[in-house]
Amino acid sequence: MSNALTTSPKSVSGASSPGPRSRGASGGDRDGLLHPRQPNGNRVGSSFGGNGSTTIGNSTLSGPGSFSTSLRSTNTIVAMTPNAFVEEISDPPSPMSSERLVEELTDQLNKAIKYKEGAENLLQVLDTKKPKETKQARNQAEKEYNARNQEISQLMNRIEAITKPREVPGVTRAANKFKGEPIRPESANNGLAISGAPEWDPGSESPTLLLTELLKDLEEVDRRPEYYVEKANSLVALFKRHPNLKYELAWNTFGNRVQNMLLNENKEVVAAGYRIARYGMTDLQSLKTIRALYTDEITIISLVKDSRANVEREQALKFVRAFIEVPGGVQEISRGVVRAIVACAEQVDDRLRGVSMETLAEILILNPSLVVSAGGVRVLTQILSEGPYELSDTISLAFLYLLDLPATRKYIRPGSDLEVVFSVFTDSYSEKSPAPEERLRSSAKVISCMLKSWPGLLALSMYGLRAPKSLVSALSIPSSSVRDIILELFFDIFRIKPPSWSSSFLAGRRLTTYGRVTNLKSESDAPKPPRADDAYQGNLVEHFTALLLAVFFEADLLRSLMALVEDNSDPAIVRKTTLLLGEILKLASRLLPSTYSARLQLLPELFMSAANFGVPTRFAASAAVYQIDSLNRTLHRSLAATQAPQRVSVDDEKRGQRQVEQAKLKIYMAIDDRHFSGLIVDSGVLNAKSHTKWNWDALNEMIQGPLLNPKRLDEAIKGTKFMKRLMSFYRPFKYKFSDVKNTKPNQRYVRIGCALFHTLLQTPEGVRYLSENKILRQIAECLAQLDRMSGITSPEPLFSTSRLIGTLSCGYFSMLGVLSSDPKGLAMMERWRMFNMFYHISDSPDRPDLLELFVSNMDFTLEGHPRIILSKALTMGLKSVRLFATSHLRGLISTVQSSQIPIDPKTNETAEWAIRLLITQLYDPDVEVCETAVKILEEACNITHSLEYVVKCRPALDHLGEIGAPLLLRFLSTSVGYHYLNELDYINREMDDWFHGRNDSYVLTVEASLARAFADEEPVKKRPGDINTIDRDMMGIVPPHFYRELARTSEGCILLREKGHFDDFSWYIREHGQEEEDAEIVTKVKGCLWAVGNIGSMPFGAPFLEEADIVESIVKIAEESQVLTLKGTAFFVLGLISRTMQGLEILLEYGWDGTTSTMGESLGFCIPLKLGHLLSVAPWYHTGDETNQVNRPSPLSSVIGDDPVDAKILTAIANLNNHILESGSTKELNRLKASHVTQFQSPDLFRRVMTLIESFRYRQHVRRYILDLFEKSVVERVFAEGRADSEVESPYTPEGVRQ
Repeated sequence: MSNALTTSPKSVSGASSPGPRSRGASGGDRDGLLHPRQPNGNRVGSSFGGNGSTTIGNSTLSGPGSFSTSLRSTNTIVAMTPNAFVEEISDPPSPMSSERLVEELTDQLNKAIKYKEGAENLLQVLDTKKPKETKQARNQAEKEYNARNQEISQLMNRIEAITKPREVPGVTRAANKFKGEPIRPESANNGLAISGAPEWDPGSESPTLLLTELLKDLEEVDRRPEYYVEKANSLVALFKRHPNLKYELAWNTFGNRVQNMLLNENKEVVAAGYRIARYGMTDLQSLKTIRALYTDEITIISLVKDSRANVEREQALKFVRAFIEVPGGVQEISRGVVRAIVACAEQVDDRLRGVSMETLAEILILNPSLVVSAGGVRVLTQILSEGPYELSDTISLAFLYLLDLPATRKYIRPGSDLEVVFSVFTDSYSEKSPAPEERLRSSAKVISCMLKSWPGLLALSMYGLRAPKSLVSALSIPSSSVRDIILELFFDIFRIKPPSWSSSFLAGRRLTTYGRVTNLKSESDAPKPPRADDAYQGNLVEHFTALLLAVFFEADLLRSLMALVEDNSDPAIVRKTTLLLGEILKLASRLLPSTYSARLQLLPELFMSAANFGVPTRFAASAAVYQIDSLNRTLHRSLAATQAPQRVSVDDEKRGQRQVEQAKLKIYMAIDDRHFSGLIVDSGVLNAKSHTKWNWDALNEMIQGPLLNPKRLDEAIKGTKFMKRLMSFYRPFKYKFSDVKNTKPNQRYVRIGCALFHTLLQTPEGVRYLSENKILRQIAECLAQLDRMSGITSPEPLFSTSRLIGTLSCGYFSMLGVLSSDPKGLAMMERWRMFNMFYHISDSPDRPDLLELFVSNMDFTLEGHPRIILSKALTMGLKSVRLFATSHLRGLISTVQSSQIPIDPKTNETAEWAIRLLITQLYDPDVEVCETAVKILEEACNITHSLEYVVKCRPALDHLGEIGAPLLLRFLSTSVGYHYLNELDYINREMDDWFHGRNDSYVLTVEASLARAFADEEPVKKRPGDINTIDRDMMGIVPPHFYRELARTSEGCILLREKGHFDDFSWYIREHGQEEEDAEIVTKVKGCLWAVGNIGSMPFGAPFLEEADIVESIVKIAEESQVLTLKGTAFFVLGLISRTMQGLEILLEYGWDGTTSTMGESLGFCIPLKLGHLLSVAPWYHTGDETNQVNRPSPLSSVIGDDPVDAKILTAIANLNNHILESGSTKELNRLKASHVTQFQSPDLFRRVMTLIESFRYRQHVRRYILDLFEKSVVERVFAEGRADSEVESPYTPEGVRQ
């Protein structure tokens, strides 16, 4: 089991916490054990190498129970000489992990990109000024730009070198032993390589024979320790090469070998014994057999040793962790072993502390009573408030998992174990100075994690919202650091992302000085507009945020924030509070029902304070009112372009801009000769040959204005050198435009060049001039340099990869794109055989970038060669080209989706052509291309016309399996698609599939999506064919559901009524809605709830709710269920039901109010009018404790026998768990050992002492002291007696392998 705690029912949700962590000894599994030390301190190796040194990395294979740790360097440095054995360099410095290095390099890359953008912006500003005045500044800006470009390139190469999988270099035979790689069996000369010996072939070995030989070798006695380590490494390598071999082990023989190694005096040999034992584990029976070898006692002894035996301790802990990976294996972990792990976790300087804590958390989930009885909950609770801080948020997930069900909730103290994390803030009242910032931020992170989950929120809301109120009241602490961290916590809890200008506002600048920058930012950083059918999709994250707002409004958050605003002691805190207050009010007005938000929007306390002329806080309150009003107006301006309801107004604005441009065009077309001559002179083209001295803004106005007049264009061509110089600048072989650096400010040359081509195509004079100009012939020649069949070559082609990246040579493809949008332009391209060259280039696998440039720049609205080349790229190109071309088709369809005006037939025809190509891509041999095509088609189906056309094409999706399921579901949303799928018998098959199982898996999909959304996780890079990866845009959104799509049409509702599935779901919810114990039934209830909610969210499906009268049962689950995640599911389902007006009316009858827009449309968020009904969780009785009789089965009275000396010894050992009596008990034990030596050689006394160690809590040094009282021979006698009394019940042969 990995250290990262997962969301499965048997482990904790979430990823391992970021940052450095003290977790153990090696990265992954330490497959190569260190050789034992000789008396001189050197480690003995069994094979020799040449001079030099070899760096041995970790094995890429992870063994059972492995964990990534930082106890040792991830690379072990081994020096090998002919006369010296292998020696490990002690405590090498820990290198930076690759993940952390990539993060740092990425930060540097982001900074370099920002510096580059700053230099580009400066160059753009300098272009508007006179060249003479800005020459020095321009040189410095260009120097900075070039330096940043070089830095970006180097950083990208370094990141790629780290993240790209490396080939494993060849290593020596000794290195292979350390890494656990397949090694050559030893020859008669004790492993020395024989020159000219044939290479060993792993495929020709007999695993059974090798296993028998290795077990025989391990049976030998009085051999050097490195001999046993060598054989153990060989045995582990054999298990790795043949995983099924461990099922043939005869544990009577194998177990004896393991036990002999575990009893060896050398710690490396003991560690090797642990390794082969965990690699030999197969099932629960094998674990029981292993425990019969007294491995519990041996493990306890190993874990109690000091840091000099870290290799042995690490392998012992991995051995225990391997039990967790076997189904049911956690039940075979004894309380004594867990006590030993708890002792490691309590020791602050223990190098195994981190991994011990995570191991306790994993066992807590799988067997909470075991950890509670061993005192592990107390240790884990301390982590939440005291650290290690990098583990606290991960450990909190274990507690949240236990809180869900009443059966596991009893192991947590209500109002104590979780609320301890709030003490870091509340204790600041009594302390002279607040806690360290690191501790405050760690606690804030844990609180955020708890409040973003149903168990955490509901548990912390007990006792009259005691925990949220304590957090809010902590804002009154006069400490800027405490207030600042709590404010940041609220930004995180409510998922408020401050706008781009917030940093300027927090710095104290006025909002009016950067309003234009705000609008620019909103245009560039705006999220993608929501899909056309997003109205039906419920945003679960926002619904949960609405509940969080309601909870903290009940905890008087607004009153505390207003008091903080009036306290003008720290202006920075006041500004941040003002920003938070404005964002919360905006969020509340959008998410909360008017019954909650209407009164709060008035800010009555703040206005009363501002209007009270008799108090000194009036000025601060008045300033706060002004700032909040200014913030709201700025927020409204910055978000106006990104909100979905504003789409129509944005289109109106664009139409208005087009009308302005047409009016300007009419003015320019009507100018007289004198005015036109003045414009030509103002452009600077006739005055200077250097393009840097031209007025490009004036040029742009001329090209898009007067030159559209045929008369003015003819005058510019024939009357002056204006057009000649302008076209000369763009000719490739003049090396003017083609040598300009590819920067953001220089992109205007490309835009003006495209505008020039467009203008020339509008008139016969321009077409004739363009066709006769040398520019097209030279562009064709540049393409011919890359066409192997043209016969034209160049040592440095103009369209080489480096020039396309570094210069504006790529701009010629944009100009060709302008030509391809006009029939006359296509004719010119055909005249110069450009398409022939593109056909030849598309056949070459060497330059996929050229094909991508062609696809991204060409216009495909006209029938012709561009469409043919695109079709060829989609079907015959490299995978990267096919994927790029498939993604480009989204743009050809999105123009239809985003348009709010009637679509012309040409655009419609282009979209249909793109849809036909996408359907062809569904049969691509690469799964990733198919997935991309499915996703684009799914988006296209948001438009009814596109959906009907896709259905008309009748695509076959059976071969795609689950990948094509979302697209088939979209077909159900129209009658045409319903009938098509009905013909394929898809609906009945899918309906039965969802009814009998898919509903349950849907529950896991939704909860995983929510967990990732709340954790703000980046989605893992999707592997081809992986259908479980959720896109970031879909995180927290209700995933597509079969019954929701079915309820979109009247035909689907008729089928649903005939099948009677809705009634079945309703019956199951009524019968099992209050289930608390059976997790499987709870999951089925959740699946039924999601099915009912998705059906009820559709207008055609809402009548089912009234007919079945099921809403009352769902409300009852939300208000009374003791399964906290089931309450949350019912809450989300009620939000889905509120999406229809009929559902809103039903919910009002049961005391739930929904949120509506200004137009009266439901937004799908509903909150109970009495919040306490939803937050009601009955206090539970804490039944788990390490001090009660159930968890302490061996009291002292049952251990002490008749011997008075034994009684004194055992009483003294029992008193060692009391730190007050510890000193006296230690002296008593030393005296007893000196006077009664034989007593401490008794195996019976040792057994009773082990019982005390299991039953009482001892610190690590005390445990070590107790066990050191007994000689090693006593331990061996105990195990020898046990071996003689019992035998393993399994068939075996003397060779140790079942035949």
